[in-house]
Amino acid sequence: MSTELTSPPAELEAGWVREHIVKMREHPERLAWLVLLGSFTVFLVLLITVPLAASYGLQYAQRPETATIEPTQGTLLLYPPGATDPIAITELRRDVPEGSIIVAGDGPTQATLRLLSGRQPEQARGSVQLYSGARLVIERMRSPLFEMSGEPYQARLRLEEGQMRVFTESGEARPLQAIIATPHGEIALDTGSYQVAVTPEQTDITVSAGAARLLHEGSAQLTVDPGLRAWMTADAVAEAPTTASQNLLRNGNFTEPMRDTWESYVIAQNVTPGKVTIMERDGRRVAYFARQGEDNVPTEVGIRQMIGKDVNVYDKLSLQLDVKLLFQSLPGAGYLSSEYPLRVEITYTDIYGKEGLTWGHGFYYRDPDNPNWQIVGGEKISPFNWYTYRSPNLMEVLKDTRPARIDSIRIYASGWNYQSMVSEVFLTAE
Repeated sequence: MSTELTSPPAELEAGWVREHIVKMREHPERLAWLVLLGSFTVFLVLLITVPLAASYGLQYAQRPETATIEPTQGTLLLYPPGATDPIAITELRRDVPEGSIIVAGDGPTQATLRLLSGRQPEQARGSVQLYSGARLVIERMRSPLFEMSGEPYQARLRLEEGQMRVFTESGEARPLQAIIATPHGEIALDTGSYQVAVTPEQTDITVSAGAARLLHEGSAQLTVDPGLRAWMTADAVAEAPTTASQNLLRNGNFTEPMRDTWESYVIAQNVTPGKVTIMERDGRRVAYFARQGEDNVPTEVGIRQMIGKDVNVYDKLSLQLDVKLLFQSLPGAGYLSSEYPLRVEITYTDIYGKEGLTWGHGFYYRDPDNPNWQIVGGEKISPFNWYTYRSPNLMEVLKDTRPARIDSIRIYASGWNYQSMVSEVFLTAE
């Protein structure tokens, strides 16, 4: 025998309802209390939630802002949100919204992007200096909707490639909270100034003032303080920050295979050529330049390295190397001041896009025999001893043709017969 559960008949339900209605009519005070308690509960909920909602709105409500872009050199391409065709920017533009993409061409280009500037660029909460080859996306720019809010200004930028300098000093009590996203991770910036460089391989951050935090999935947060730099790739973050200076040269101490870093060359027309040899001397690895052959004939032998690194974001550029002169048959530096027993020469492209510019410095120990043979771009040093040369800041020396990219470096000996050495070569950018 089965037992089925069935609903009570409709007559029973109706009777139950009528019974309770009668009881409520007999005791109206109960109904009143129920209504009163329900109303008080609703009142309490509204009393709490409405001020909280209002307070939350006053504190966290935001409004989108615009940026100002001003080219100082060259032409920028601006892609407004959703646009497939760019707008060429050659002068000040005040209404750059969130979602915009800014592209600096490969030619000589510089521009200033003022963040959260509104209609008054001079009141920008931060700024970005863009350089040739940069591609920047403005993902987010927000300010508090109400002045009483204690929340900071917010800017989130994505540098997909290239170099830029970031300044996050707002000049107000309310700070600018800036996040820089790259293909390799994110960088949170405190109030300060920074240099960011993105290549397909990695992201580099240098802190001039403030502090930067590298945020990388799968890695612990890394804080970079002033005067230091760090990097991250798609797979890893630097173990610890290092000094802000960066050596642009590879294998400047000649401890690695030459074929991977330096290329040798010889100039000698139908005469005995010079040679360059890597050897151990005085407990160090050195490049040894030597020629012994016909006299009174010009020759040259050297090594060179292609660098191809942008230096727009750096304020200092200096060269250091150790030199030892052993012999020179040609006095001084020749009648053109170009034939030294050892000379270093840097080739660069300036901020105006002019290529093939050079700066060099030579070393000799024999004075010129001819008083008309002037020494230009060289110095006399003592022979047979190691001499450490430290250049001045080349960014200041070359300020009229300020370097934007270091293309190459060569170290060579020239003249008649010569013997010289070089070691510990550094081209440092800061």
